Amino acid sequence: MGFFVGQETVSRDERVTWSMSYSGGVRAEITEREIFLAIYKFLRQALLRVGVEEPYRGPRLFEQDGMAYRNEIEGGIDRFHGVETIARQDGTPLYELRYGGGLLR
Repeated sequence: MGFFVGQETVSRDERVTWSMSYSGGVRAEITEREIFLAIYKFLRQALLRVGVEEPYRGPRLFEQDGMAYRNEIEGGIDRFHGVETIARQDGTPLYELRYGGGLLR
């Protein structure tokens, strides 16, 4: 899980109508298991706070336990892309993921 890729799809009447793909993960220099687990625990908390208006990954900003999650989104539900990052409160980067997707025609 240091680096991963994935895809989410939404179907209607057995036809995929929307899709989002993503790739990213914890920075390569992070090797300590405890830090690694803390980052993904924090990420899960951020993703639980996704809003209905922008259902791509997590909220624009979430801070807790000395970490900050940021989600920079461009576009709308029909065509979008973004970058989510996690950093320590002092700005030290820990994680980055890029994503994009939209409605399928």
